[in-house]
Amino acid sequence: MAESVKSFTRENAIASFDHQPSDSAIAQEIQGLRSEISRLRALMSEKTGEVYERVADRASSAANYVSSEANSVAGTIKEHPAATTTLFTLIGAVGFAIGYAVASASAESKQAWYQRYLGDRF
Repeated sequence: MAESVKSFTRENAIASFDHQPSDSAIAQEIQGLRSEISRLRALMSEKTGEVYERVADRASSAANYVSSEANSVAGTIKEHPAATTTLFTLIGAVGFAIGYAVASASAESKQAWYQRYLGDRF
């Protein structure tokens, strides 16, 4: 709702095209913005430090876990070389069978380019 003329004072005047704020008002506004930016930077640096510490702790624990699991697998491979060889051979055979099945299925669907265009005409 519109303000009455009696309540209009110089303090609550809004800058418009025909009214230019004074240099001191602009300087105060700039100073206020600078202080707000510095406060936000300080807040961000605190949060960034906390996040970095949490990420570093989690990365360290993950690296320790992966290292212990790798040592466990290496120990199992050293203790059971025959079983490991059999397992890798079986995995290779299954992979070969899957690759052969996929290749033969796609080879059946391929035709020479001229057979696609001239197939039923002759």
